[in-house]
Amino acid sequence: MVLLPNDILLSESWSRCSTVYGLNPSVEWETTVLSAPEIRYLCDRHRPLIQAAAPEMDRLHTLVRGLGFVVLLADANGYILARRIQPEAYDRCRRWRLQIGALWDEATAGTNGIGTCLSEGKPIIITQEQHWRFCFRPLTGLGVPLFGAQGQLSGVLDLSALPGTTSEPFALLLMDALQTAACRLENQLFRNYFPKETIITLGPPLYSSMPLAALDADGRVIGATYAARQQMNWHDHQISKQPVLMTLLDVQEKPCFRKAEEHVIRSALAANNRNVSAAARSLGISRSTLHRKIKILGRER
Repeated sequence: MVLLPNDILLSESWSRCSTVYGLNPSVEWETTVLSAPEIRYLCDRHRPLIQAAAPEMDRLHTLVRGLGFVVLLADANGYILARRIQPEAYDRCRRWRLQIGALWDEATAGTNGIGTCLSEGKPIIITQEQHWRFCFRPLTGLGVPLFGAQGQLSGVLDLSALPGTTSEPFALLLMDALQTAACRLENQLFRNYFPKETIITLGPPLYSSMPLAALDADGRVIGATYAARQQMNWHDHQISKQPVLMTLLDVQEKPCFRKAEEHVIRSALAANNRNVSAAARSLGISRSTLHRKIKILGRER
């Protein structure tokens, strides 16, 4: 997993809080908390995300419930959609507004695990003194971005530690678990969106996104995740033309594309139970071409 240096992200966040948002760090925070009808409407809009996230949130809660952490799911605007907490933490979570319907965007709350993750689109760890607002300094937040099936930033998966929780010794371990959960969630959303297409992986994850491409029966790219778009420099306009994946890789000479081609071939073979003919059909190339590529990969190792 990739994690950028926290200092860079924090510096940029504090700069926004000071110069863009004009937030006074010593002023108490007043956030928006939606009404019950508004929460129902919001959750209905994000029902596929909430449902897909539920197993990952349950799994994370099993890991952290003895450590004093709360598992939170927020949308792309910073509204909390769902949470997993211990029953004894209800009152404390309400006091800190770690509740469904509360808004945690960076523009109003300042530097925090949800809002700053959304502003940067990257994983972030915010320990006590790193919060912009003094009132949040008893808290710790770890946030990773969630990307939808079309590569868009869809929300944040967050672990928040309540006051009195020791988190620094195992923060990186928790971040790794959080990014793994986010990758699995994105994978599920992507496969739900493309249920009948062949799904190919192009390499290792980027932050909390797996580089996945959805191919039709002719091996044409009809969808790609955030990481795949970043790796291949694909945009919506290019994907709308449904290019043949192997043709795109063939014209590239950079090592990263050669590595991507290897991942594609291995992924296609695995998806088709090592059947070369079926794998070739799924990639939109001939059986002889796939055999030739497999031989080349074997020689390059």
